[in-house]
Amino acid sequence: MEALDRLDRTAPDLSGFARDEGAPLLKVSGVSKSFANVVVLKNVNFTLRSGEVLMLVGENGAGKSTLKNILSGLQAPSGGMLEVKGHLCDRLTPDQVSAFGIGTIHQELSLFANLSVAENIFMPNLPERRGRVDWKAMRAVAAKLLRETLGSDIDPGAQVGSLSLGERQLVEIAKAVHRASSLLILDEPTTCLSIPERQRLFDIVRRLRKAGYGIVYITHFLEEVYTLADHIAVLRDGELVAAGTPRDLPADALMRAMVGREIAASVYEPAALSDAASPILHVRGIGDNEQVHDITFDLRPGEILGIAGLMGAGRSELAEMIVGLRPAGGEVTLNGKRLERRSVKHAAAEGLVLVSEDRRRDQAFLSRPVRENVTAPSLKRLVGGTLRLIQSGRESEIAAGIVRKYGVQPARPEIPMVNLSGGNQQKAIIGRWLAESPKVCILDEPTKGVDVGARASIHELILELARNGTSFILISSDLPELLDLSHRVMVLHKGRASGFVERTRFNPDDIIKLASTGKARSGTAPAQEIA
Repeated sequence: MEALDRLDRTAPDLSGFARDEGAPLLKVSGVSKSFANVVVLKNVNFTLRSGEVLMLVGENGAGKSTLKNILSGLQAPSGGMLEVKGHLCDRLTPDQVSAFGIGTIHQELSLFANLSVAENIFMPNLPERRGRVDWKAMRAVAAKLLRETLGSDIDPGAQVGSLSLGERQLVEIAKAVHRASSLLILDEPTTCLSIPERQRLFDIVRRLRKAGYGIVYITHFLEEVYTLADHIAVLRDGELVAAGTPRDLPADALMRAMVGREIAASVYEPAALSDAASPILHVRGIGDNEQVHDITFDLRPGEILGIAGLMGAGRSELAEMIVGLRPAGGEVTLNGKRLERRSVKHAAAEGLVLVSEDRRRDQAFLSRPVRENVTAPSLKRLVGGTLRLIQSGRESEIAAGIVRKYGVQPARPEIPMVNLSGGNQQKAIIGRWLAESPKVCILDEPTKGVDVGARASIHELILELARNGTSFILISSDLPELLDLSHRVMVLHKGRASGFVERTRFNPDDIIKLASTGKARSGTAPAQEIA
């Protein structure tokens, strides 16, 4: 934690606020928030003490991100009071957030892509020596923070724009830990992390809790709740509907509180594949000899092929190479037709689509209405008449159907995409592509940041489309998701296929071993390479 002590804080004047020496670290009393006539938070109350982890859960649009923004000093509440370290205030300013030692990991990364890792961690207070930035000291402290606190070997001098999404997430975590001295707010911090990286983050949270930090942890993953929580607070439609310890709120009660109804336990089982069916997709020797090396596989109609691997294994890069978003050698043949000119446009025209991992950056038109975002692939079908204009009525009808089917909230297709929460943006983008009935759909982290109700709906939809003949390549850092949905799993290790595991031989330990070492566990049957 030495890096925390190096942060140069200039404490604002807090003398005008009453202070209670015996007060909790954080107390939220009757906090409400409205935008115009829309109420997004209503009379929220909870208390957090030093050395506690409060898990804040709820469906997308429940108000979690708004509450996080209020606690981070980014928004002012419309009503209620905040109390931090005994200081009462009706809102927090950025200066007060800094003085109180509050650090936040936002779901949407707030990094400067053109600056180095070290610069991002220290911004805006770069260390100085004799009136100049002390680059050597900054990189040394950043490297130590990344290595000792996060267990990462990311180069502190690397430009953030050159990092993968998972690596950028680790930089965001390092930046928040560097700033925090008493309270850390984590908004979906594990959505881009593989299982080993998640375990490492859990260890970090435990160490911070033991050191006396208070932690507000926002998540959709119920296993994280019961791994880390001291207390749980559940938001639904902007109101606090349940609170208590993990013992007070078992999993079934927690899910019922989140969605306002019972969620039936589902046992996922993909439909059996026909042995007589010829592959619809052939991938041969694809790679760039840097991040991906000589990957070969086939995909049958209706098959769900899972892709597992640690962060940096080349999973997303492989997906981008298949659709032509990233240059690579090798061959891709779809439905008997070789894709000579691999490009996203050409692939989509042939029925091969990619729902990318970083949908906000790669696939969302944030300033445009939700309607335009979800109907973007359908423009050719929507143009008609002598003047070749978009048929607005038909466009609105299609958009409303996608919004309804995929549970996008708020269900208002005319609002700008940027006004949706991160999870709802993802549901809109997934709906956009699956509504096109592709032959092959590559889903990269399809349920990242999506709530428990929507997650189940997306899983059921994938299985339904697969039963009707759509083939899927499913990339996920959530191993239970892969094992639930996939017919088989291809495991990547350092850009190479270390093995294929059939559903009848699924074992989490075997897959983790293949992903981390490239070799099967001793004493187990070897994974088979399938050409």
